[in-house]
Amino acid sequence: MAPQRDLPPALAIHHNPPQFPKTLRFEVGVEADAMHCVHAHDWLGYMGNWLEKDPRLHDTWEGRSDSFGYQRGRLVRVKYECLAQRTMAMLKRFEDGQLETFIWNYTTCIPSEVLEFLSLKHPSIQSLSFTTDPFCSRFNRWSRTTGLSLSAFRKVRRFSWKAPMGCHFGNITNLVQTNADHLEELEVDLQSWSRQWEDREARVIRHKTSSEEWAKVPASTMLSRETFGLDSGPPGKACFPKLRSLKLTRVPLRDGTTKKTATASSINLAGLTSLTLRMCPYWTFLLEDMVQSTTASQVRSLEILDFCLQTPNVTAVNKATALTQFLDSFDGLEELFISNCGPTPVLEFWKHLVGHASTLKAFVHHQRITDQDDELLLSRKGRDLSDPGISEIDRDRLRHNTAQNPFSSLNLEFIGLTCAPEYLKNILLPFVSKRSLKVLHIRNTGSSTGTSPSCVFDKALELRIIQVEQKEEEVPVSLRDISTAIRERKEWKTPPLQQSFRDFAYWVFGPEGIVSLEYIIAGDLSHGSRYSESNALIFRSA
Repeated sequence: MAPQRDLPPALAIHHNPPQFPKTLRFEVGVEADAMHCVHAHDWLGYMGNWLEKDPRLHDTWEGRSDSFGYQRGRLVRVKYECLAQRTMAMLKRFEDGQLETFIWNYTTCIPSEVLEFLSLKHPSIQSLSFTTDPFCSRFNRWSRTTGLSLSAFRKVRRFSWKAPMGCHFGNITNLVQTNADHLEELEVDLQSWSRQWEDREARVIRHKTSSEEWAKVPASTMLSRETFGLDSGPPGKACFPKLRSLKLTRVPLRDGTTKKTATASSINLAGLTSLTLRMCPYWTFLLEDMVQSTTASQVRSLEILDFCLQTPNVTAVNKATALTQFLDSFDGLEELFISNCGPTPVLEFWKHLVGHASTLKAFVHHQRITDQDDELLLSRKGRDLSDPGISEIDRDRLRHNTAQNPFSSLNLEFIGLTCAPEYLKNILLPFVSKRSLKVLHIRNTGSSTGTSPSCVFDKALELRIIQVEQKEEEVPVSLRDISTAIRERKEWKTPPLQQSFRDFAYWVFGPEGIVSLEYIIAGDLSHGSRYSESNALIFRSA
């Protein structure tokens, strides 16, 4: 089924073996709106069969004189009904019990009849993954129901739900509790969740000794309470005895009311190999408990994202301490991704990687700070720290004695930093004598491109050249950077490079640079091609 603008999904089916597909995946088409549910641009129309014809050509009630078109049959949300019909048609091609994996990455509400059909025909499904729109207003939030039910799925081993609404939290906790004994991978991503949404998503707490009553407990806290057993009752057995991968975004790891915290024993520390905590309140409590545990950590991939602007220095230091103590408590880490705000002495922090020197292959350190220019709205989100915070004295020391560089003991294959190109040479000098580093990612947050100059492209020079060309004047080519810029624009069809980036690229790919390096990636690669105009890929010429 070919993707069409504003119509149901581009579909990919993975065959294994080819004649018996076990995975059904719905993905957003290239031209579709990946940021909103189809309800956001839907319209009312008369029920029809849209398996083949384009619903955009169908009548709508606005174009007719009869009162809401009831004489023509039931009114429906046309695009959503079309989506449901085509999804059901695809599902009915499978034999009962054939599906093992169902992935809904369409960024829209899931038709209730789809999950009902799956629960009846494929109750033994082992993997469920959903990506929805947390801001869809189609359903009444105050009713706290969406008509969905996941109770029939009792053999799920891998479960992921990105961007649920508060009314989905009950579905999530019920499925997690039902499958806790055999769940191996769990991901709950509360995208765009904020304190304002907490106020709107009030929950009802049912006490055993009394009737329902309203409680001022944040919705995300209720989700965490039900998932990790943070209620006021006595602690029970391990929640997830077989969990191998845990990914949480904006899920609090401590209940502010009961004062109970998610513990190492509840997440199967002996078997957990991948841990991702993004913007999770009280994440330090979990790491501290893992350090105190008598069970050695087996984590091989660790990601901590903590972009909390206006973080007091004392709090930032405490968070950094909790992280470094956890890194020092075990070995064997293969991937480490750290994104933090506040003052963090990078050289001191990087020294804690030495304990994982024999295994660590990928390291990302993304630093952000509060922007001092409060007049600009975008600046309130902070900015990337292009200066790594290494003093001139320390830079000279690293330049003349690479053995004092924390990276000298590491054999990294991938490294991602927010450092501007002019600082990277001294930092990466240890890899000149190694043969390990393959990819360098110069990171830049895409949402900051409007307030921060690009470290890759010289947008100011590009504007000057365009203005001269529009006036049909000759561009002066006496300066080396001008002539080079004109050649780059002509050959690459991009803005010219910053001179500092060009100098770094010439060095790192040159005879005195890092001979093993294959690629330099610059920019923000998240959200598909949203920030592609500011991204760059540079590789070694053949």
